[in-house]
Amino acid sequence: MNENNISELLDQDMSDWSDDDDSDADPDFQLENDSSDDSNYRYDLFALGNEHEDDIDIAIPPTPVTVPSSIRHEDASEPLWNDVDDAFQSNVLFNPKNEPVGINPDVIETLIEGSPYDFYSLFLDDDVIHLLVKETNRYAKSLLSTRISPHSRLHTWVDVTSVEMKNFLGTIMWMGLCPQPSIASYWKKSKIYVSYIPKYMTRKRFELLLRSFHCCNNDDCPPGDRLFKVSGLLDLLLSKYKMARTPKESMCIDESIVPFVGRLLFRQYIQNKRHRYGIKIFKLCIDNFYTVGFKIYAGKESVVGQRVSTRIVTEMAEEYLDMGRTMYTDNWYSSYDLATELLKRSTHLVGTLRSNRKNNPTEVIKKKLKRGEVIAKQCNKGITVLKWKDKRDVLAISTKHSAAMVKTTNKFGSDVIKPKLILDYNKGKSLVDVCDLRNSYHNPLKIIKQKIDITTFREILIEHLLSKNEEIPTGNEHKLEETKSRGRCASCYKNMVEQGGRLYAQRITRQIKTKCASCKKFYCIPCFSDAHKINKK
Repeated sequence: MNENNISELLDQDMSDWSDDDDSDADPDFQLENDSSDDSNYRYDLFALGNEHEDDIDIAIPPTPVTVPSSIRHEDASEPLWNDVDDAFQSNVLFNPKNEPVGINPDVIETLIEGSPYDFYSLFLDDDVIHLLVKETNRYAKSLLSTRISPHSRLHTWVDVTSVEMKNFLGTIMWMGLCPQPSIASYWKKSKIYVSYIPKYMTRKRFELLLRSFHCCNNDDCPPGDRLFKVSGLLDLLLSKYKMARTPKESMCIDESIVPFVGRLLFRQYIQNKRHRYGIKIFKLCIDNFYTVGFKIYAGKESVVGQRVSTRIVTEMAEEYLDMGRTMYTDNWYSSYDLATELLKRSTHLVGTLRSNRKNNPTEVIKKKLKRGEVIAKQCNKGITVLKWKDKRDVLAISTKHSAAMVKTTNKFGSDVIKPKLILDYNKGKSLVDVCDLRNSYHNPLKIIKQKIDITTFREILIEHLLSKNEEIPTGNEHKLEETKSRGRCASCYKNMVEQGGRLYAQRITRQIKTKCASCKKFYCIPCFSDAHKINKK
């Protein structure tokens, strides 16, 4: 199995939508005019102010200055737009030094005849498990140092181990495959809720781990950092994502919504999304629909003199610039300024464009077209702005295309003529769209020579995580100890109540000094053995 084989294994048609939503997925790429979905759906319900306020191009009247007409167009902020030169050749070449790209050779060796757990362990390896174990134990001890109820189950805390942490994660995945009305339902003895989870972990232990689960040291939290509690884990995972694969020529940045309806300061409300409430993440996807980076949106961000969208693109792709790659973006990110910045870093930009962006060619923006017509202008930097009329106007920008038209086939099997720029954009934009589809439970995934779906993949993974089970920690062991105080045996008293009532039980049941250290109940020796299923010797 070589790199091409593994890449082909992942190239399967995806038909089911996932919980991750991407409003920009459009196979024919039909956009509204300036009132596209992107222009009105970005509304932050909880952040103070408009999150994209800094991205609005506001025309501020300049101070009147007399400028000679001969040099008026030399201003870098006002590019000179001319007819497209079909013979124009960009000097930005992909990978001129022939550096290695694609799947890491070490990863290929690991994945030869690999199991689902081998794939999983590439990312959630011992480093990640060790982090979760260390911080969970630290947080549990910090909880124990606070004022808690004498009856709190935290008093039974036993440090979690790496094996038990894998068991815990496997149990959570198991619950995702087999939903129940509540967590407690997995431990019910009713035939309606048949589950084997209790064989691997008790309910009290699971809830205790869920209560204490942590991946950071709260003592190190800086003020105002909303993502501190997950940033350490995310940084560790991102480093492993980047290690496994290096982008080839195409990259795409877009945002997705992870559905979430709980209480969170930076939760988003996006009206035109299928999942309107959730956490917005920016994703950097590459060939074979692999996510090589992501960034959680945690509230309004701004940098003086730079658009937020421009900064997001340059920051997320920083280590992949200067190699002649091509960045595909939608109309929220794309602009003349972004194209200029990327060209300085030897990177192409291809994307759709909003008509109100600064430095757009007026002749292209205002031109009225009939269906099938196209108009394009190009500046001296090689940046092309194109407008094509299909069902509606489509405005696009590119640093590597001309206005060339090519013949293609639409979804109905008919031959149509479209700009090559638009076709290449649709192909590049699918890097994010298909990535979202693959998050679904039942999409096909081919591993080795057998084709399995994601559900089967998770089933095999869960079985592996739960197979190395160790003895379930139960906190304090049940141990009979002698006390100075006296009390009635809990089991004897219960039996006497059933026979003659409470007053009869109080009169007949004798008081003893032996008490269970864990249950905190009085037991005589025979009843203690029966209650805790201890073999009598």
